[in-house]
Order: sequence, then structure tokens, then C-alpha cells
Amino acid sequence: MIDFKNFFKNNYSELIMFSIIFLFFIQMLSDLAERIFDYAILGLEPTLHILALLFLFSSVGLFFFRKTISDKTLFIVGELIIITRLIEPLLKGEALLIFAGLSVSSFLIFFPAYFTRSKNKEQQTGVTLGISLALAVVLSLFFRTVNSTLDVSIYRWYQIIGWILGIVASLMLVGMLLKSEKVVQKESSEEGNSASFGRILLLTLGLSSVFIIIWFTFMSPTAISRWTEGNYIGIVIGVLVMTILFIIGMVLKPNLMNEIKSWMLWVWNGLFALSLTLTVMVHQILPTYGLFFPDNHTAYPIIAAPTTFAHQIPLILMILLSPIVYIDFILLSRELLKIKPKPAKVGGSFAIGTGLYGIIMIFMQVLPNVWGYLPPISTIFRDMYWLAFLIPGVFITIPIFLFKKDTQSFEKTARELKSKTIILSILGLITIGTVVGAFVTAPHPVAPDEGKTSLIIMTYNIRLGVNLTGEKNYDGQLELIRSVDPDIICLQESDTARIGGGNSDVVRYFADKLNMYSYRGAKTVTNTYGTAILSKYPISDVEAFFVYSTHQQISTTHAKITFNSTLTFNVFSSHPAARGDEAKRYQIEEILSQTTGLDNVLFGGDFNFRPYSEPYNITVGTLEDSWVLKWGTVADRIDHIFLSSGITVLDAVYIERGQSDHPAYWIEIQL
Repeated sequence: MIDFKNFFKNNYSELIMFSIIFLFFIQMLSDLAERIFDYAILGLEPTLHILALLFLFSSVGLFFFRKTISDKTLFIVGELIIITRLIEPLLKGEALLIFAGLSVSSFLIFFPAYFTRSKNKEQQTGVTLGISLALAVVLSLFFRTVNSTLDVSIYRWYQIIGWILGIVASLMLVGMLLKSEKVVQKESSEEGNSASFGRILLLTLGLSSVFIIIWFTFMSPTAISRWTEGNYIGIVIGVLVMTILFIIGMVLKPNLMNEIKSWMLWVWNGLFALSLTLTVMVHQILPTYGLFFPDNHTAYPIIAAPTTFAHQIPLILMILLSPIVYIDFILLSRELLKIKPKPAKVGGSFAIGTGLYGIIMIFMQVLPNVWGYLPPISTIFRDMYWLAFLIPGVFITIPIFLFKKDTQSFEKTARELKSKTIILSILGLITIGTVVGAFVTAPHPVAPDEGKTSLIIMTYNIRLGVNLTGEKNYDGQLELIRSVDPDIICLQESDTARIGGGNSDVVRYFADKLNMYSYRGAKTVTNTYGTAILSKYPISDVEAFFVYSTHQQISTTHAKITFNSTLTFNVFSSHPAARGDEAKRYQIEEILSQTTGLDNVLFGGDFNFRPYSEPYNITVGTLEDSWVLKWGTVADRIDHIFLSSGITVLDAVYIERGQSDHPAYWIEIQL
């Protein structure tokens, strides 16, 4: 007969448990922020859904524990992290938001409570937590890469992957409970009694900053790719390799860490924080005007600066230096474990250092994108996207002066790490899967038969990949596009590669699934809502340019698309939006100025103007309305495709149920 009690105790692995729990936390934190953005901000004004941010203050629940927190309590809260995470992808609407919040809030009780336990194995436990976090990042890379940036473990029937991980984590939690039954808990260590709240808070801010950097940056390298116009596959491999090298080093040669002195930590952290900030900042720089968009309409249009190798130097350094975040996590965890703070103290520090600080950092990430929607606060953050990366970089550096000499000792780590072969084998499989997945899912366009006599052009405002009810709807929109089978697509509101879009990339997802060339347009660091062009035919001579803005940054994407080696189209995808008639006139005049002298112009977009308005009349003074060319009358729509004179329109169709908040509009033109 199987002795289940001894089985769980003997096979309990803190490393496996925390790897999965950290992964689930990052996934649910991402979903929580995305749902709040979709419900509370995407509608152009805040709603009560923004109160879901209060889940981040859940660690205040530790105030109710005056002494120690039992392992049974820790087990229950840990199971809540897992159960709510497994149920969340099955839900829709506000229920999804609530369950994502419950999973996050459970973690924010479980994790700080863990530091109150008396184990006297701070050195090894800190290493375990650091390796676990790195493994969680590796898993996130794998799950997102094999499904074109959408996490496959929460996607359709592939959710079985999440359930398997959840069951494993639950078994590990059972093992933790059984193995700890006979451990005598101490009320608090002497160091914990004497440690100031300020010290605990600084350590908490450091831990939270590590999570924030991973969430904003490394959990989904497509975000880095969209910041920099860097090679997506190269960035995925770079982040993956550096993370795995850290894990291998800690598993096989942890004693090398003893060679790192405090001043080296300062330098390494400082260089990482600087390179991370510059990775974002250098791509925000505008020709002539530097970091800040001018408020004078006469300065526009502004052509985005081309990306050079010099722009990518901070990116390369940032990736090479990235293992420091896991080293910091080890040292910060060790220091907090040695203190073994009382529940009220650690609960208060996490309420401030994770709850309040986390909300501030979320707004620093989001507000530059919606800088005109929530004045006067939001306007302060216009063009300040880089600040959301500088601050956590600073906060992982500051606590170094709190580390004591024995915190940086790794003498016992090598002999205490178990299952090295298993860890390395799993890493090998994940590495192969991630690299193969990156290449297999990448588009490999094959141009259609050159004997074609017509082309289908489509414009589509996809509302950041969500539908009217705020649900993520990549696949619904993809199927609509497939039903039309366009040769060229102009997308608007396609800026999803940031935390408000779950750090997934709808342009890359569509391009991969449709096997098309693509150009995303202005980099995400410039904080536009995103315009993009997809094509079955080669794209060349791409550029993005900006026009005068009143409440959100406006960019237009321009690319040349060559058909049959001889016929070239100038394709524009645009989404002008302004407050006031004068500003609307400025915008359309600035956009049209870039079409002057060009042949075969295809100009699609959500223009936010209707027929016979002043901007419309200005536009048809230069180009022709495709709907009018086909049907002889105007359509009361704001989504249009305008053309150079002389192009024959064979068909023009609005699809009212566009799987978005806009209809999809497509035309067929004669070649």
C-alpha cells in the first residue's frame, strides 16, 4: 500500500512549487492589468473597474496575524493562487477580472507570509527563489513564443498545460504542509524584532521592482522588439540564453557568486538600470525635437528617425546584464528571510512596497499612452514612458547597502542543490522548444500567382484586439480577415505589445497566422495607438510619421508594396484623432502632405470623420473615396479607403459585425 504522506514529503520540491506559482502570478498580474485597461480606460474615461487595482493591497490581510502564520494557512492561500488561476481562462467579462484579481491577491498574501516562517536555511532558500523566478520567465518565454506571443497555457484546449502545472504545484504544496508539520515555529527572530519597518520596506521595494521589470520586459520579448524594431527571434534567443546561463551557473557553479563584491553589485545594477532606461529612451528621440513632442502644429509632420545599430547598443547591453535581476532577487530574499518579520510588518511593507508602488508603476506605464484622457495627472506623463523603467532599475540597486556579508555567501549552495540533471534536462527541452517555436511560427510569405488581375485592400480598426464587450478577440478578428482574404491590410489600434495589451502582439499574431509580411509602424515607446500594414507581397521603404496631437499621440504608417516586380503601391494606414475642428484640419493636411507626388496611393484607416465634414472634403480634394467610386454615393462611416485618381474599384463592402467596435471595410481594385 502506498504511503502517500511519505511520498509527498519525500518528493516535495520548493523549486518546482515556486517556479509554477511565480509563473501563475505573472500571468494573472498581466491579465488583471489588461482587463482593467480594457474596461476602465479603453472607453476614454475611467470606470469603477479601476477599483480592481485594490487587489494589489491584499497583503494588509496579514495585519490580522499577530504572531506566526501556520503552514495550513499558507497552504490554503497557496491553493487559492492555483485554483483561481486555473478557473480564470474559462471565464469571460467581469468574472475573469475578479478571478485574476483573486489569484494575484492570494499571491500577495502567500509570498510575504512565506518570509515569516522560521526555517534557518536562508542561503539555500534565497537561491531556490531566484532560480524559481528564472524558470518562471523561461516558461513564459516558451509558452508565448510557440503561440505567436499569446500564452499557450491559457489558450483554448492548450489550457491543459496550465492544469498539469497547477496539479503539480498543488502536490508540492501538500508536501510543504506535511514536511513542515513538526517544525517548531518561532515567534520572531531577534533580528526581526530589531529590524526597522524602513529596512523591510526597502527590501520589499527591491523584490517588487524585480517582478515589475520582468513583467514589463522579459515575460514577453515581443514588447522589447516593438520598443526597438529589433529582431524578434534574436531578442527571444538572447533573453532565453542569458536566463538559462544564470540557472546553469547557479546549479553547477554557485561558488562563482562568492567572487562578486558589493561594489561589483552596485556597478552591475547601475549599468543594467541605465541600459534598460536607454533601451527605451533612445527610441523615443525625435529628429530636431529630442524626447518631447512639440505642441506647435507648425512643427509637424515629424518623420520618425530610422533605427540604426547605435540605437541597439543599449538593448544588447541590457540583455547581457539581465541576470542581475535574479541575483538581486536571491539577495533580497535572503535578507528578508533572515529578518523573519512579524506578519503585520511584512504585510504593511508589501501593502506599500507592492500595492501602492505597483499601482504607481502601472500608471507610469499606461498614462503616457493615454496622456490626454485623465487630465491633469495624465498630461504630466506625456513622453515619460522611459520613467517606468528607470524607477524599478533604481529600486533594485538601492537596497544593496542593506546586504550583510553573509548574505552574499554561496559556500553551502553547491552541495545542497538537488536534482541537477533533471533541472538541466528540462531546461534543454524548453530551450529547444522555444527556439524551434520562434522559427516555426514566424511567417514565410509566398506571393500569390502573378496572373492576378485584382487586389483586395482591407482597413480594420481592431480596438487592441478586443471586441465590443472588452473580451480579447484575436481569433474572431483573424477569422473575419481570413473570410475576406485580403492582399493588403491596414490595421489601426494595433498597439498591444505593452501591459495594457497583456504584452501580446496582435500584429505579429496576425502576420504569423496569415503568413504575411508586416510593418508595425511607430515604435510603442512613442505611445501611439498603433497603425500597421500587412501584405502578401514584399514591403519596402517603410516609415512612420507623427502629426499634431491634442490628447493622444498620432502616427501614420507608410510602406511601399511591390506587385509583380513592376507595379508599386504607396500604402498608408492612419488613425487621426483630435479635439477641435482646427486640430482636425491640421492633422489631415499634415497627413496628406506626405502623399504629394506619389503614385498608386492606397490610404486606409479609421479617420474619425464622416462624409462632408471639413477633413473629409480636404481629403477628397486630393484623393478619391473608394466607396463613392464604386457606388456613386457616400457612406456614413468613419472608416475609409482613399485612392489616387485612375484606380478602378470593382467592389466595396462594409462588414458591420467586425468583431471589434468598428466595421471592417474592404475593396477590390483592378490591376
